[in-house]
Amino acid sequence: MKWIVLILIILVILIIAVSFYAANFFLNVALFRDNNWYDKTGHKMMNPDNFNKGKSKYDLIEEEQNQQGDEFWQEGFAKDHWLKTDGENLYSRLIIPHPESKKWVICVHGYRSYGKRDMAFVASKFSEQQYNILIPDLRAHGKSTGNIIGMGWLDRLDLLKWIQEVIDIEQAAEIILFGGSMGAATVMMTSGERLPQNIKGLVVDCGYSSVYDEFGAMLRSAFKLPAFPILTIADLLAKKKVGYSLKDASSVAQLTKNHLPTLFIHGTGDKFVPHQMLYQNMEASNGVKESLIIEKAPHLSSFIYEPEHYFDTVFAFVHRYC
Repeated sequence: MKWIVLILIILVILIIAVSFYAANFFLNVALFRDNNWYDKTGHKMMNPDNFNKGKSKYDLIEEEQNQQGDEFWQEGFAKDHWLKTDGENLYSRLIIPHPESKKWVICVHGYRSYGKRDMAFVASKFSEQQYNILIPDLRAHGKSTGNIIGMGWLDRLDLLKWIQEVIDIEQAAEIILFGGSMGAATVMMTSGERLPQNIKGLVVDCGYSSVYDEFGAMLRSAFKLPAFPILTIADLLAKKKVGYSLKDASSVAQLTKNHLPTLFIHGTGDKFVPHQMLYQNMEASNGVKESLIIEKAPHLSSFIYEPEHYFDTVFAFVHRYC
């Protein structure tokens, strides 16, 4: 009996030790900008669709959209705009094709991406609707400085400052917040803060319900590891390593305080953020809300799979409620 107890104790100690190692490793991969393992291996494990590009009709559509976005990004009415805050230097592209218009959109990119890659084409479509645009690089992304990835939770505070930057340019600005992936989470997490009346509505594409739930999904799907106890330990470590709790970083909790019109979008082929999270987010929001589900679309690819339907739906929603 004593040997059985001793073996059980050793097993428990081993499980805890391995779980601490796994939790620490996962946090370093997920929440720090500079991570060689993520660059070489982790990215492909977490979001395999980014590496399965070929010459399908969707790949060709994406190439055309990227070309249109690149050309729009370089127009004479676009310029770099910087914001210094909390010791960091944050970058954005300020695009004002319609100086007389009061309509603005702030477009927020996804995880480990940057504004131009994710949002240049989207910005060009908003410009066709007479919008001016601000596209930030979130801290620890793109041209912005920083090493800790905020997963939307820290970024919500930066987004409040970007909103003020737009208002400083146009006091009567009527602003839509548009986000994709982590950018969508940023917008949803910002929705629970005290926002100026200039914010008229939200469009969120494939955002997660919380960082805790998203990391749990990644542990299971990409790493083939159980969420418990690794994620429980990771949550405790995160508070010391990056200054925020994975559970506190919740789109759902913030959306319960949201009363703005919100359009929720997701593709059913998303392997990075489970599309079922749309329903959790939508259920939580208290404003006018509608959804757009694009069948078989991978992560942040709904406007590639059904571009006309996507933007017709977005602008019909915006014009109707915002």
